[in-house]
Amino acid sequence: MVEQRDGDEIDLLDSSIRTTSGALFSTTLFVLSGIVYAFVTSPGATGTYFFVSISVSLVLRPIRGISQTLQKVGSERGEAVGPYLGLAVLFALGYLLVAGVAVAALAGVIVRNTVVSPGLLAPVGLYALAVALSMVATSLVGAIGYPSVQTWLNGVQSAIQLIILLALAPTLTTAGDLLLVVAGVRLAVLVPVTVALGVVPTLPDRHAVERAWNFARWSVPDQVLDRLSYNMPVYVLGVVATPAAVGIYEAADRFADFGATISWRLSSPLLTKVSGDSSAGDTQLAYLDGAVTGGTGVTFVVFGYLLAAHDVVARIAFAGSEGVFSTTVLLVGGVNILRGFWTLTSHAMEGIGKPSVSFRTKLYGLAFSVPVPTIFGAEFGAVAGAAGYGVMNLVVFGYVIYYSRAVFGRIPLEPKVAAYLTVGLGVSFALTTGAVAGLTRAGLSPVIVASAAAVTCLVGFGGFLAAVSEPARLVATRTAALWRGRVRSLLG
Repeated sequence: MVEQRDGDEIDLLDSSIRTTSGALFSTTLFVLSGIVYAFVTSPGATGTYFFVSISVSLVLRPIRGISQTLQKVGSERGEAVGPYLGLAVLFALGYLLVAGVAVAALAGVIVRNTVVSPGLLAPVGLYALAVALSMVATSLVGAIGYPSVQTWLNGVQSAIQLIILLALAPTLTTAGDLLLVVAGVRLAVLVPVTVALGVVPTLPDRHAVERAWNFARWSVPDQVLDRLSYNMPVYVLGVVATPAAVGIYEAADRFADFGATISWRLSSPLLTKVSGDSSAGDTQLAYLDGAVTGGTGVTFVVFGYLLAAHDVVARIAFAGSEGVFSTTVLLVGGVNILRGFWTLTSHAMEGIGKPSVSFRTKLYGLAFSVPVPTIFGAEFGAVAGAAGYGVMNLVVFGYVIYYSRAVFGRIPLEPKVAAYLTVGLGVSFALTTGAVAGLTRAGLSPVIVASAAAVTCLVGFGGFLAAVSEPARLVATRTAALWRGRVRSLLG
Protein backbone atom coordinates (compact mmCIF):
# COMPACT_ATOMS: atom_id res chain seq x y z
CA MET A 1 0.00 0.00 0.00
CA VAL A 2 1.29 3.45 -0.89
CA GLU A 3 1.55 5.79 2.07
CA GLN A 4 0.50 9.37 1.58
CA ARG A 5 3.19 12.04 1.79
CA ASP A 6 3.73 15.59 0.58
CA GLY A 7 4.97 16.04 -2.98
CA ASP A 8 7.82 18.30 -1.84
CA GLU A 9 9.52 15.31 -0.18
CA ILE A 10 10.34 13.74 -3.56
CA ASP A 11 13.98 13.43 -4.57
CA LEU A 12 13.86 14.33 -8.26
CA LEU A 13 16.78 12.10 -9.30
CA ASP A 14 15.44 8.99 -7.57
CA SER A 15 11.90 9.65 -8.77
CA SER A 16 13.09 10.22 -12.34
CA ILE A 17 15.12 7.00 -12.31
CA ARG A 18 12.15 5.00 -11.08
CA THR A 19 9.92 6.75 -13.60
CA THR A 20 12.32 6.02 -16.45
CA SER A 21 12.50 2.34 -15.50
CA GLY A 22 8.74 2.07 -15.55
CA ALA A 23 8.48 4.19 -18.68
CA LEU A 24 10.92 1.99 -20.59
CA PHE A 25 8.79 -1.01 -19.65
CA SER A 26 5.40 0.56 -20.36
CA THR A 27 6.50 2.43 -23.49
CA THR A 28 8.08 -0.66 -25.03
CA LEU A 29 4.79 -2.47 -24.63
CA PHE A 30 2.93 0.59 -25.94
CA VAL A 31 5.07 0.55 -29.09
CA LEU A 32 4.58 -3.18 -29.57
CA SER A 33 0.83 -2.90 -29.05
CA GLY A 34 0.36 -1.21 -32.42
CA ILE A 35 1.91 -4.25 -34.11
CA VAL A 36 -0.05 -6.70 -31.95
CA TYR A 37 -3.35 -4.94 -32.68
CA ALA A 38 -2.73 -5.22 -36.42
CA PHE A 39 -1.58 -8.85 -36.03
CA VAL A 40 -4.64 -10.08 -34.13
CA THR A 41 -7.14 -8.13 -36.26
CA SER A 42 -6.20 -6.17 -39.42
CA PRO A 43 -4.72 -2.78 -40.36
CA GLY A 44 -8.23 -1.48 -41.03
CA ALA A 45 -9.60 -2.62 -37.64
CA THR A 46 -6.48 -1.31 -35.94
CA GLY A 47 -6.89 2.07 -37.62
CA THR A 48 -10.54 2.21 -36.53
CA TYR A 49 -9.54 1.33 -32.96
CA PHE A 50 -6.88 4.05 -32.93
CA PHE A 51 -9.32 6.63 -34.29
CA VAL A 52 -11.99 5.71 -31.72
CA SER A 53 -9.67 5.45 -28.72
CA ILE A 54 -7.89 8.68 -29.52
CA SER A 55 -11.19 10.48 -30.10
CA VAL A 56 -12.50 9.26 -26.73
CA SER A 57 -9.34 10.53 -25.06
CA LEU A 58 -9.89 13.93 -26.65
CA VAL A 59 -13.56 14.13 -25.61
CA LEU A 60 -12.63 13.21 -22.03
CA ARG A 61 -9.69 15.57 -21.87
CA PRO A 62 -11.47 18.03 -19.53
CA ILE A 63 -11.39 15.24 -16.94
CA ARG A 64 -7.63 15.10 -17.45
CA GLY A 65 -7.51 18.83 -16.82
CA ILE A 66 -9.21 18.34 -13.45
CA SER A 67 -7.03 15.36 -12.57
CA GLN A 68 -3.94 17.41 -13.46
CA THR A 69 -5.25 19.97 -10.97
CA LEU A 70 -5.47 17.17 -8.41
CA GLN A 71 -1.81 16.29 -8.97
CA LYS A 72 -0.53 19.87 -9.06
CA VAL A 73 -2.40 21.37 -6.11
CA GLY A 74 -2.48 18.15 -4.11
CA SER A 75 1.32 17.94 -4.26
CA GLU A 76 1.79 21.39 -2.75
CA ARG A 77 3.13 21.62 0.77
CA GLY A 78 0.37 21.65 3.39
CA GLU A 79 -2.51 20.84 1.01
CA ALA A 80 -4.80 17.87 1.75
CA VAL A 81 -5.44 15.51 -1.16
CA GLY A 82 -8.95 14.31 -0.22
CA PRO A 83 -10.90 17.44 -1.26
CA TYR A 84 -9.20 17.62 -4.65
CA LEU A 85 -9.82 13.91 -5.22
CA GLY A 86 -13.47 14.48 -4.32
CA LEU A 87 -13.66 17.34 -6.78
CA ALA A 88 -12.08 15.24 -9.54
CA VAL A 89 -14.47 12.32 -8.93
CA LEU A 90 -17.55 14.54 -8.92
CA PHE A 91 -16.45 16.31 -12.11
CA ALA A 92 -15.63 13.02 -13.86
CA LEU A 93 -19.00 11.46 -13.05
CA GLY A 94 -20.92 14.55 -14.11
CA TYR A 95 -18.93 14.94 -17.30
CA LEU A 96 -19.37 11.28 -18.25
CA LEU A 97 -23.13 11.61 -17.77
CA VAL A 98 -23.33 14.70 -19.99
CA ALA A 99 -21.05 13.21 -22.63
CA GLY A 100 -23.04 9.95 -22.67
CA VAL A 101 -26.31 11.79 -23.25
CA ALA A 102 -24.71 13.86 -26.02
CA VAL A 103 -23.31 10.79 -27.78
CA ALA A 104 -26.67 9.01 -27.56
CA ALA A 105 -28.40 12.04 -29.11
CA LEU A 106 -25.81 12.34 -31.89
CA ALA A 107 -25.33 8.60 -32.51
CA GLY A 108 -26.75 8.76 -36.03
CA VAL A 109 -24.55 11.69 -37.05
CA ILE A 110 -21.46 10.00 -35.58
CA VAL A 111 -22.10 6.74 -37.39
CA ARG A 112 -22.74 8.48 -40.74
CA ASN A 113 -19.69 10.75 -40.66
CA THR A 114 -16.93 8.73 -38.96
CA VAL A 115 -15.50 5.22 -38.95
CA VAL A 116 -17.65 4.38 -35.89
CA SER A 117 -20.28 1.70 -36.59
CA PRO A 118 -23.45 1.15 -34.54
CA GLY A 119 -21.98 -1.93 -32.90
CA LEU A 120 -19.09 0.11 -31.50
CA LEU A 121 -21.18 2.46 -29.36
CA ALA A 122 -21.47 0.14 -26.33
CA PRO A 123 -17.74 -0.81 -26.30
CA VAL A 124 -16.91 2.89 -26.66
CA GLY A 125 -18.97 3.70 -23.56
CA LEU A 126 -17.15 1.10 -21.44
CA TYR A 127 -13.82 2.27 -22.80
CA ALA A 128 -14.66 5.89 -21.89
CA LEU A 129 -15.42 4.87 -18.30
CA ALA A 130 -12.06 3.08 -18.07
CA VAL A 131 -10.20 6.08 -19.51
CA ALA A 132 -11.80 8.45 -17.00
CA LEU A 133 -10.85 6.18 -14.10
CA SER A 134 -7.29 5.96 -15.44
CA MET A 135 -6.96 9.76 -15.55
CA VAL A 136 -8.08 10.22 -11.94
CA ALA A 137 -6.20 7.22 -10.53
CA THR A 138 -2.83 8.04 -12.07
CA SER A 139 -3.05 11.69 -11.02
CA LEU A 140 -3.89 10.60 -7.47
CA VAL A 141 -0.72 8.52 -7.38
CA GLY A 142 1.27 11.59 -8.44
CA ALA A 143 -0.50 13.87 -5.99
CA ILE A 144 0.43 11.77 -2.97
CA GLY A 145 4.08 11.86 -3.98
CA TYR A 146 4.69 8.79 -6.13
CA PRO A 147 4.58 9.92 -9.78
CA SER A 148 6.96 7.12 -10.80
CA VAL A 149 4.26 4.57 -9.94
CA GLN A 150 2.16 5.98 -12.77
CA THR A 151 4.43 4.42 -15.39
CA TRP A 152 4.44 1.03 -13.72
CA LEU A 153 0.64 1.01 -13.60
CA ASN A 154 0.56 1.70 -17.33
CA GLY A 155 3.12 -1.03 -17.92
CA VAL A 156 1.19 -3.63 -15.97
CA GLN A 157 -1.98 -2.79 -17.87
CA SER A 158 -0.20 -3.00 -21.23
CA ALA A 159 1.42 -6.34 -20.39
CA ILE A 160 -1.90 -7.90 -19.39
CA GLN A 161 -3.60 -6.48 -22.47
CA LEU A 162 -1.03 -7.91 -24.86
CA ILE A 163 -1.09 -11.33 -23.20
CA ILE A 164 -4.89 -11.49 -23.42
CA LEU A 165 -4.93 -10.22 -27.01
CA LEU A 166 -2.39 -12.80 -28.16
CA ALA A 167 -4.19 -15.57 -26.28
CA LEU A 168 -7.53 -14.64 -27.84
CA ALA A 169 -6.12 -13.78 -31.28
CA PRO A 170 -8.22 -16.38 -33.19
CA THR A 171 -11.44 -14.87 -31.81
CA LEU A 172 -10.64 -11.16 -32.16
CA THR A 173 -11.55 -9.54 -35.46
CA THR A 174 -12.94 -6.05 -34.89
CA ALA A 175 -12.11 -2.72 -33.28
CA GLY A 176 -14.90 -3.41 -30.77
CA ASP A 177 -13.06 -6.51 -29.57
CA LEU A 178 -9.93 -4.44 -28.95
CA LEU A 179 -11.92 -1.78 -27.07
CA LEU A 180 -13.55 -4.34 -24.78
CA VAL A 181 -10.26 -6.04 -23.90
CA VAL A 182 -8.43 -2.77 -23.20
CA ALA A 183 -11.32 -1.36 -21.12
CA GLY A 184 -11.73 -4.57 -19.13
CA VAL A 185 -8.05 -4.72 -18.24
CA ARG A 186 -7.95 -1.07 -17.13
CA LEU A 187 -10.93 -1.48 -14.86
CA ALA A 188 -9.63 -4.75 -13.40
CA VAL A 189 -6.26 -3.16 -12.54
CA LEU A 190 -7.18 0.39 -11.53
CA VAL A 191 -10.25 -0.19 -9.33
CA PRO A 192 -8.37 -2.24 -6.70
CA VAL A 193 -5.29 -0.02 -6.96
CA THR A 194 -7.33 3.13 -6.32
CA VAL A 195 -8.98 1.54 -3.30
CA ALA A 196 -5.61 0.34 -1.98
CA LEU A 197 -4.15 3.86 -2.05
CA GLY A 198 -6.36 4.64 0.93
CA VAL A 199 -7.13 8.27 0.04
CA VAL A 200 -10.79 8.98 0.78
CA PRO A 201 -12.45 11.59 -1.44
CA THR A 202 -14.16 14.33 0.52
CA LEU A 203 -16.45 17.17 -0.45
CA PRO A 204 -14.29 20.15 -1.45
CA ASP A 205 -14.57 23.25 0.72
CA ARG A 206 -14.44 26.81 -0.59
CA HIS A 207 -10.65 26.93 -0.31
CA ALA A 208 -10.25 23.78 -2.40
CA VAL A 209 -12.69 25.01 -5.04
CA GLU A 210 -10.93 28.36 -5.36
CA ARG A 211 -7.46 26.77 -5.54
CA ALA A 212 -8.67 24.25 -8.09
CA TRP A 213 -10.39 26.89 -10.21
CA ASN A 214 -7.29 29.07 -10.39
CA PHE A 215 -5.40 26.21 -11.97
CA ALA A 216 -8.16 24.29 -13.78
CA ARG A 217 -9.49 27.27 -15.74
CA TRP A 218 -6.35 26.97 -17.87
CA SER A 219 -5.50 23.32 -17.24
CA VAL A 220 -8.77 22.00 -18.69
CA PRO A 221 -8.49 23.76 -22.09
CA ASP A 222 -4.74 23.09 -22.09
CA GLN A 223 -5.31 19.36 -21.70
CA VAL A 224 -7.81 19.42 -24.56
CA LEU A 225 -5.26 21.14 -26.79
CA ASP A 226 -2.53 18.82 -25.54
CA ARG A 227 -4.37 15.75 -26.77
CA LEU A 228 -5.56 17.50 -29.92
CA SER A 229 -2.04 18.64 -30.79
CA TYR A 230 -0.48 15.25 -30.16
CA ASN A 231 -3.05 13.26 -32.12
CA MET A 232 -4.01 15.95 -34.61
CA PRO A 233 -2.78 13.91 -37.63
CA VAL A 234 -4.92 10.94 -36.61
CA TYR A 235 -8.06 13.05 -36.28
CA VAL A 236 -7.53 14.71 -39.65
CA LEU A 237 -6.49 11.53 -41.47
CA GLY A 238 -9.50 9.75 -40.00
CA VAL A 239 -11.69 12.23 -41.88
CA VAL A 240 -9.82 12.94 -45.12
CA ALA A 241 -7.92 9.66 -45.64
CA THR A 242 -8.49 5.94 -45.02
CA PRO A 243 -8.38 3.72 -41.90
CA ALA A 244 -5.22 2.13 -43.33
CA ALA A 245 -3.53 5.57 -43.46
CA VAL A 246 -4.48 6.10 -39.83
CA GLY A 247 -3.10 2.69 -38.91
CA ILE A 248 0.23 3.27 -40.70
CA TYR A 249 0.67 6.72 -39.15
CA GLU A 250 -0.19 5.61 -35.62
CA ALA A 251 2.05 2.54 -35.76
CA ALA A 252 4.93 4.65 -37.09
CA ASP A 253 4.22 7.27 -34.44
CA ARG A 254 4.38 4.69 -31.68
CA PHE A 255 7.80 3.55 -32.84
CA ALA A 256 9.14 7.07 -33.33
CA ASP A 257 7.47 8.44 -30.20
CA PHE A 258 9.28 6.13 -27.79
CA GLY A 259 11.74 8.79 -26.66
CA ALA A 260 9.19 11.60 -26.48
CA THR A 261 6.94 9.35 -24.40
CA ILE A 262 9.79 8.85 -21.91
CA SER A 263 10.16 12.64 -21.73
CA TRP A 264 6.42 12.96 -21.16
CA ARG A 265 6.59 10.41 -18.35
CA LEU A 266 9.50 12.29 -16.77
CA SER A 267 7.47 15.49 -16.88
CA SER A 268 5.20 14.14 -14.13
CA PRO A 269 7.87 13.93 -11.39
CA LEU A 270 9.29 17.23 -12.67
CA LEU A 271 5.90 18.92 -12.33
CA THR A 272 5.44 17.49 -8.83
CA LYS A 273 8.93 18.53 -7.76
CA VAL A 274 8.61 22.05 -9.19
CA SER A 275 5.17 22.42 -7.62
CA GLY A 276 6.44 21.48 -4.18
CA ASP A 277 9.55 23.65 -4.42
CA SER A 278 7.82 26.72 -5.84
CA SER A 279 5.13 26.54 -3.15
CA ALA A 280 7.97 26.63 -0.61
CA GLY A 281 9.41 29.79 -2.17
CA ASP A 282 12.16 28.35 -4.41
CA THR A 283 12.25 30.57 -7.51
CA GLN A 284 15.65 29.52 -8.86
CA LEU A 285 14.96 25.82 -9.50
CA ALA A 286 18.66 25.18 -10.04
CA TYR A 287 18.08 21.60 -11.19
CA LEU A 288 15.67 22.61 -13.97
CA ASP A 289 18.13 23.08 -16.87
CA GLY A 290 19.79 19.71 -16.38
CA ALA A 291 16.49 17.92 -15.79
CA VAL A 292 14.86 19.29 -18.95
CA THR A 293 17.90 18.72 -21.18
CA GLY A 294 18.74 15.30 -19.79
CA GLY A 295 15.09 14.27 -19.92
CA THR A 296 15.19 14.48 -23.72
CA GLY A 297 18.04 11.96 -23.91
CA VAL A 298 16.02 8.97 -25.08
CA THR A 299 14.65 10.98 -28.04
CA PHE A 300 18.25 11.19 -29.33
CA VAL A 301 18.71 7.43 -28.92
CA VAL A 302 15.49 6.66 -30.77
CA PHE A 303 16.30 8.97 -33.66
CA GLY A 304 19.76 7.45 -34.02
CA TYR A 305 18.18 4.00 -34.13
CA LEU A 306 15.56 5.01 -36.68
CA LEU A 307 18.15 6.62 -38.95
CA ALA A 308 20.05 3.34 -39.04
CA ALA A 309 17.26 0.75 -38.96
CA HIS A 310 14.06 2.34 -40.24
CA ASP A 311 13.92 0.12 -43.31
CA VAL A 312 14.23 -3.03 -41.19
CA VAL A 313 11.45 -1.86 -38.89
CA ALA A 314 9.30 -1.03 -41.92
CA ARG A 315 9.61 -4.58 -43.28
CA ILE A 316 8.40 -5.95 -39.96
CA ALA A 317 5.61 -3.49 -39.33
CA PHE A 318 3.97 -2.92 -42.72
CA ALA A 319 5.16 -5.12 -45.56
CA GLY A 320 4.08 -3.48 -48.79
CA SER A 321 4.06 0.01 -47.31
CA GLU A 322 7.72 0.24 -46.32
CA GLY A 323 8.38 3.56 -48.03
CA VAL A 324 5.44 5.34 -46.43
CA PHE A 325 6.20 3.87 -43.02
CA SER A 326 9.90 4.78 -43.20
CA THR A 327 9.26 8.37 -44.25
CA THR A 328 6.63 8.80 -41.55
CA VAL A 329 8.73 7.29 -38.78
CA LEU A 330 11.79 9.40 -39.65
CA LEU A 331 9.83 12.66 -39.74
CA VAL A 332 8.18 11.97 -36.40
CA GLY A 333 11.36 10.63 -34.78
CA GLY A 334 13.43 13.66 -35.76
CA VAL A 335 10.99 16.30 -34.58
CA ASN A 336 10.37 14.43 -31.31
CA ILE A 337 13.71 15.69 -30.03
CA LEU A 338 12.07 19.11 -29.93
CA ARG A 339 8.86 17.66 -28.51
CA GLY A 340 10.73 16.10 -25.59
CA PHE A 341 12.22 19.48 -24.70
CA TRP A 342 9.02 21.50 -24.89
CA THR A 343 7.01 18.83 -23.06
CA LEU A 344 9.30 18.96 -20.04
CA THR A 345 9.53 22.75 -20.12
CA SER A 346 5.75 23.17 -20.38
CA HIS A 347 5.13 20.87 -17.43
CA ALA A 348 7.68 22.80 -15.38
CA MET A 349 5.69 25.95 -16.20
CA GLU A 350 2.55 24.19 -15.01
CA GLY A 351 4.37 23.26 -11.82
CA ILE A 352 4.81 26.92 -10.93
CA GLY A 353 1.17 27.60 -11.79
CA LYS A 354 1.39 28.73 -15.44
CA PRO A 355 -0.80 26.34 -17.47
CA SER A 356 -1.97 29.35 -19.50
CA VAL A 357 1.43 29.46 -21.24
CA SER A 358 1.20 25.80 -22.21
CA PHE A 359 -2.30 26.42 -23.58
CA ARG A 360 -1.19 29.30 -25.78
CA THR A 361 1.78 27.49 -27.31
CA LYS A 362 -0.34 24.51 -28.37
CA LEU A 363 -3.04 26.77 -29.77
CA TYR A 364 -0.45 28.47 -31.99
CA GLY A 365 0.95 25.10 -33.05
CA LEU A 366 -2.44 23.81 -34.14
CA ALA A 367 -3.25 26.97 -36.06
CA PHE A 368 -0.18 26.49 -38.26
CA SER A 369 -0.23 22.69 -38.58
CA VAL A 370 -3.81 21.54 -39.16
CA PRO A 371 -3.93 22.76 -42.79
CA VAL A 372 -1.05 20.46 -43.78
CA PRO A 373 -2.75 17.05 -43.38
CA THR A 374 -6.12 18.58 -44.23
CA ILE A 375 -4.92 19.64 -47.68
CA PHE A 376 -2.49 16.81 -48.46
CA GLY A 377 -3.85 13.91 -46.39
CA ALA A 378 -6.03 12.39 -49.10
CA GLU A 379 -3.09 12.12 -51.52
CA PHE A 380 -0.11 11.46 -49.25
CA GLY A 381 -1.79 9.75 -46.29
CA ALA A 382 0.44 9.06 -43.30
CA VAL A 383 3.32 11.15 -44.68
CA ALA A 384 1.09 14.24 -44.73
CA GLY A 385 0.15 13.50 -41.14
CA ALA A 386 3.82 13.35 -40.16
CA ALA A 387 4.52 16.64 -41.96
CA GLY A 388 1.70 18.34 -40.06
CA TYR A 389 3.01 16.89 -36.82
CA GLY A 390 6.43 18.32 -37.62
CA VAL A 391 5.07 21.80 -38.29
CA MET A 392 3.09 21.73 -35.05
CA ASN A 393 6.13 20.79 -32.96
CA LEU A 394 8.37 23.38 -34.58
CA VAL A 395 5.87 26.14 -33.80
CA VAL A 396 5.26 24.99 -30.22
CA PHE A 397 9.00 24.65 -29.60
CA GLY A 398 9.59 28.20 -30.77
CA TYR A 399 6.89 29.66 -28.56
CA VAL A 400 7.99 27.62 -25.52
CA ILE A 401 11.48 29.05 -25.94
CA TYR A 402 9.97 32.53 -26.10
CA TYR A 403 7.78 32.14 -23.01
CA SER A 404 10.40 30.34 -20.91
CA ARG A 405 12.47 33.52 -20.79
CA ALA A 406 9.58 35.37 -19.13
CA VAL A 407 8.62 32.53 -16.79
CA PHE A 408 12.06 31.27 -15.71
CA GLY A 409 14.27 34.16 -16.78
CA ARG A 410 16.18 31.77 -19.03
CA ILE A 411 15.86 28.90 -21.48
CA PRO A 412 16.14 25.69 -19.40
CA LEU A 413 18.94 24.21 -21.48
CA GLU A 414 22.25 22.78 -20.28
CA PRO A 415 24.65 23.29 -23.24
CA LYS A 416 27.18 20.66 -22.25
CA VAL A 417 24.53 17.98 -21.78
CA ALA A 418 22.95 18.91 -25.13
CA ALA A 419 26.34 18.59 -26.83
CA TYR A 420 26.92 15.16 -25.29
CA LEU A 421 23.49 13.98 -26.45
CA THR A 422 24.12 15.21 -30.01
CA VAL A 423 27.50 13.51 -30.30
CA GLY A 424 26.01 10.40 -28.71
CA LEU A 425 23.38 10.33 -31.44
CA GLY A 426 26.12 10.30 -34.07
CA VAL A 427 28.06 7.54 -32.30
CA SER A 428 25.00 5.35 -31.86
CA PHE A 429 23.94 5.89 -35.48
CA ALA A 430 27.35 4.84 -36.80
CA LEU A 431 27.51 1.71 -34.63
CA THR A 432 23.93 0.72 -35.39
CA THR A 433 24.37 1.20 -39.13
CA GLY A 434 27.33 -1.15 -39.06
CA ALA A 435 25.42 -3.71 -37.02
CA VAL A 436 22.42 -3.63 -39.36
CA ALA A 437 24.63 -4.06 -42.45
CA GLY A 438 26.56 -6.96 -40.96
CA LEU A 439 23.53 -8.82 -39.60
CA THR A 440 21.60 -8.34 -42.85
CA ARG A 441 24.48 -9.76 -44.88
CA ALA A 442 24.51 -12.72 -42.52
CA GLY A 443 20.95 -13.52 -43.61
CA LEU A 444 19.27 -13.05 -40.23
CA SER A 445 15.56 -12.31 -40.01
CA PRO A 446 14.37 -8.69 -39.81
CA VAL A 447 13.12 -9.24 -36.24
CA ILE A 448 16.55 -10.40 -35.06
CA VAL A 449 18.30 -7.60 -36.96
CA ALA A 450 15.99 -4.93 -35.51
CA SER A 451 16.36 -6.30 -31.97
CA ALA A 452 20.15 -6.56 -32.17
CA ALA A 453 20.33 -3.07 -33.68
CA ALA A 454 18.32 -1.68 -30.76
CA VAL A 455 20.72 -3.21 -28.25
CA THR A 456 23.72 -1.92 -30.21
CA CYS A 457 22.29 1.59 -30.37
CA LEU A 458 21.47 1.72 -26.67
CA VAL A 459 24.84 0.33 -25.59
CA GLY A 460 26.72 2.67 -27.93
CA PHE A 461 24.83 5.73 -26.78
CA GLY A 462 24.96 4.82 -23.10
CA GLY A 463 28.60 3.81 -23.24
CA PHE A 464 29.60 7.10 -24.85
CA LEU A 465 27.72 9.16 -22.25
CA ALA A 466 29.19 7.15 -19.40
CA ALA A 467 32.67 7.76 -20.78
CA VAL A 468 32.42 11.53 -21.19
CA SER A 469 29.75 12.76 -18.77
CA GLU A 470 30.03 12.91 -15.01
CA PRO A 471 26.25 13.45 -14.56
CA ALA A 472 25.59 10.37 -16.69
CA ARG A 473 27.90 8.31 -14.48
CA LEU A 474 26.11 9.66 -11.42
CA VAL A 475 22.75 8.61 -12.82
CA ALA A 476 24.11 5.15 -13.70
CA THR A 477 25.59 4.70 -10.22
CA ARG A 478 22.40 5.81 -8.50
CA THR A 479 20.30 3.59 -10.75
CA ALA A 480 22.41 0.57 -9.85
CA ALA A 481 22.13 1.41 -6.15
CA LEU A 482 18.34 1.72 -6.33
CA TRP A 483 17.99 -1.58 -8.14
CA ARG A 484 20.32 -3.36 -5.71
CA GLY A 485 18.24 -2.04 -2.86
CA ARG A 486 15.06 -3.16 -4.58
CA VAL A 487 16.40 -6.68 -5.16
CA ARG A 488 17.57 -6.95 -1.54
CA SER A 489 14.15 -5.88 -0.29
CA LEU A 490 12.43 -8.47 -2.46
CA LEU A 491 14.79 -11.25 -1.41
CA GLY A 492 14.79 -10.23 2.25
